[in-house]
Amino acid sequence: MHTCNRVGPTIFTGMALFVLMVLTLCGVSSSSPETDGDITAGIWIASIGPESFCWELWRDGDGFGGVVHTVRDSKKRTELPVDRVTWRYPELEMHMDATGVVYRGKVDFGKGLISGRLFYGGKEGPEMELRLTDPDRVPGLRACPADAPTYVYTQPPVKDDGWTTADCKEAGLPDSVVTDIVNAICAGDAGVIHSLLLVAGGDLVVEEYFHGYGRDDLHRLASVTKSVSSLLVGVAIDQDKISGVDASVLGFFPALEQPADNRWRAQTLHHLLSMSMGLDWGPGGDSHGTSPEFFRKVLEREIAHEPGTHWAYHSANVNLLAGVVKEATGQHADVFADQHLFHPLGITEYDWSFLAKDGYRLMDGSLHLRPRDMAKLGMLLRDEGRWQGQQVVSADWIRRSTSPQIATDGPEKYGYLWWLGQFPGRDSMQPVVFANGHGSQFIAWLPERDLILVVTGGNEDNGKHFAIAEVIGRYL
Repeated sequence: MHTCNRVGPTIFTGMALFVLMVLTLCGVSSSSPETDGDITAGIWIASIGPESFCWELWRDGDGFGGVVHTVRDSKKRTELPVDRVTWRYPELEMHMDATGVVYRGKVDFGKGLISGRLFYGGKEGPEMELRLTDPDRVPGLRACPADAPTYVYTQPPVKDDGWTTADCKEAGLPDSVVTDIVNAICAGDAGVIHSLLLVAGGDLVVEEYFHGYGRDDLHRLASVTKSVSSLLVGVAIDQDKISGVDASVLGFFPALEQPADNRWRAQTLHHLLSMSMGLDWGPGGDSHGTSPEFFRKVLEREIAHEPGTHWAYHSANVNLLAGVVKEATGQHADVFADQHLFHPLGITEYDWSFLAKDGYRLMDGSLHLRPRDMAKLGMLLRDEGRWQGQQVVSADWIRRSTSPQIATDGPEKYGYLWWLGQFPGRDSMQPVVFANGHGSQFIAWLPERDLILVVTGGNEDNGKHFAIAEVIGRYL
């Protein structure tokens, strides 16, 4: 494993699980060192259970800027900007407007301590002490440790996982370009990035990890799981366990009470896979869940649009596939995937347990894989369903699922739980097929460049979900 390093200070931003903030200076006390210490001289850390929340403040014109970093197990998970701060020594008040959380405390520069309390919606929460700490002493906080050597590109190692590797120059990718991209990630230009992998010409040529993450770490895929679910449907169709995308959705749930609305009888897998079921979820009505009880809730939804006429991204609908796979194959999705998708790809480590119920998995966003294994899923796109010469899923399914099935409400088009769009480059836009998970989880296939891109990250709440594409497009 090659872990990126970079010399010099890193400009880094951060996040807490519970807040979004941008600081404004309301007032400052006298200039006495006793009462007017520098609140930007380090980071202020508090721990809740296994997680540490690290407040970092900096001067921003006449006021301040700031973020909260979330660190767990020596890995930076996420970051979130800070919204507002009122600062009149010794009183410090920080507002996290996204969640209505406020932190109020008193600063003691002599002890390097802020004693205070969280407030939720105006109600008292737990007490919380923030201790002043040198950021370089917090493992995983920086993308690339400031005391590490200057980054130098190294060809990824060959491991016993089926990958062939090559030097990036052999793939027509100058190592100076890789260096520029890595240094931009280290500088925080792409927010919180945990891994970056590039496959060119079928060879793994770039493999870099940041913020304490490494090759063997399973990473949550978020909605990239949806694209994996699409592959499972394709495998089931290949095995004649599902007749095809014209199969009725209701036919996979014979034990449940059938909806009275006749339009439900028109719902097919095509509609489910293309996000065009037209169900009325209402504002904020989408939810996560699985098991027959949850399937019943989905089947009880009213239909607002004729199936196939209106695209709307709803994760809840996708979880019906847990019932579809079980009814069609007799196996739960994780078991079916293990035998017919993961095993042929040499994927031996994964976790699909989050919020599973009665054996049914969340098909919309709970799978965890290693980045090198994520890249194998990208190879199925490149090689028309093959891995190392073995046909894992049919070429027909790869073509159909990654072809436009319906327009979205943005510039992208949508296939069968795969996105189709344009990737920014220095001189032109490149067509791209990609799996897209919240927080910068991506598997992307750029056919004109014969390039597969895998990214994992923690950009859930900082507005930098697609920033890595801009960084790569700037140099590539």
